[in-house]
Amino acid sequence: MSAKRLRGGGELACVRLAWRRKRLVAGVSVAALAVLMPDQIAIVQKAAGIPANAAGVSGFVNGANSLVTPALVAVAAIAPLALIAGGLVLLFGGRRGLQIVGTALGVLLLLGSAKALIA
Repeated sequence: MSAKRLRGGGELACVRLAWRRKRLVAGVSVAALAVLMPDQIAIVQKAAGIPANAAGVSGFVNGANSLVTPALVAVAAIAPLALIAGGLVLLFGGRRGLQIVGTALGVLLLLGSAKALIA
């Protein structure tokens, strides 16, 4: 749209139009990938351990459980390193030390609670 047509709405109308375009492109891309690459979806389904006869919520829960477990293991392995790094940043006067510590603990708690809800 030209600036002349957006004079009443200003920048907000431009931002809304840009977000609409981005959502449209993302939706069309996901739909195209699902239609054009069904074998890729089957590979992910097999790797996640989702049975072929799973339908509805059970397929979603099985897939989420299979994908959250490796993520939880990875975050649990990295969280102590992030805690040490955040402590060192705080020790040397950095402002972002608490943010690093909080992010490490927050992600660990979020994945742990998601795993507890799914299982």
